[in-house]
Amino acid sequence: MFYPAHINLQNRNCLVVGGGTVAERKVVSMLICGAHVTVISPDATELIAFLSDTGQIRWHKRQLKEDDTRGYFLISAATDDTSINTAVFTEAHDKYRTRLVNVVDVIPQCTFAAASVVTDGKIVISISTSGKSPATSRRIREHLEVMLNTSSLYTLGYENGRPVQIENQLLPYPVYLLLAKRKCVVLSEKNTSEIEGRITLLHKCGADVVCHHSKMVKYQDIEDAFLVIAEKQSYLDLPRDRDTNIFYESLNKPNVGTFITPKLVIDDNLIISISAKNGLDPALADSIYDRLRIQFENNGYGDFIDILGKYRPEVLDALPTPDKRKEFLETLIGHVENTSQYEECCLGLDNLECSAECLFNWVRHGKIDQSKNFISKQLTTQS
Repeated sequence: MFYPAHINLQNRNCLVVGGGTVAERKVVSMLICGAHVTVISPDATELIAFLSDTGQIRWHKRQLKEDDTRGYFLISAATDDTSINTAVFTEAHDKYRTRLVNVVDVIPQCTFAAASVVTDGKIVISISTSGKSPATSRRIREHLEVMLNTSSLYTLGYENGRPVQIENQLLPYPVYLLLAKRKCVVLSEKNTSEIEGRITLLHKCGADVVCHHSKMVKYQDIEDAFLVIAEKQSYLDLPRDRDTNIFYESLNKPNVGTFITPKLVIDDNLIISISAKNGLDPALADSIYDRLRIQFENNGYGDFIDILGKYRPEVLDALPTPDKRKEFLETLIGHVENTSQYEECCLGLDNLECSAECLFNWVRHGKIDQSKNFISKQLTTQS
């Protein structure tokens, strides 16, 4: 399981290595969240070039060089060259100890995974399947766009087919942190329900959790922590030249920390995170949380994602290209049995009472052997 975090990127230096369409989406989402973005790539999309020409980003029109990753708060490697992406991760993470590094589609070389995100400018909702089924995450995102009249970050940057400038919408940057075996520190005087909730979530994500039940903490206690969660901001009264090195959440003053843990709807590996812009209008976030909790918790989505995730390694081995794997998984998820005409599985998104014979309903109704036999058969056909 990944840990959901909505990060404050306002005026923080972020790096994107790569200039293609995937890199473009990274740039757009960072700009919307107020980051200062640098791109390194010999070539770039029309939008990236436009944003550079208009001064919204800095673009180094060249290949990656040694020490290029130094000094950034968050880094995304989004090239189609595995060796370059690996070099970014190795230098940033191992040499410069950058906490937030993402290599697109390579989970072992990430400290965070990107999220599917929708927003209406007031509320931010992100969806993760902990890397087990990005296609299911996309389907849920598209459903929420319609249901809540929101838009995806992926649709921004163009008007009438022409690039336009990107407005800082003062939104948090939603990510999912990979915390397995990483040191995470919790600072509190007493175990409130909120603190207990954070500790439980950290443990579910496989973190090495260290709790300091004291108002006083020394810099040496937390300097090597991946993240810190403090009951009160005053527990992090650190020297000015060191406080910027700590990646932390302050429960009593959430807007001053580097991240917040949003409201969460969780069904095993399906995690839907909801927060209001700058912590404003919590009542709106609460109402959407209640609505999504009723729809997604304990309705089979976690089981469905889990079984797809178990077959993901076999899909990677059986199908040679990302496009073929994507097409296969889309067909698998959309499968509806014994129909006279083409019909795509609704995943219960519009109607949880749907009784169609499909992979989703087989899983959610406990027909696991039937589900596994179907997936195995489809894989054999594709191989």
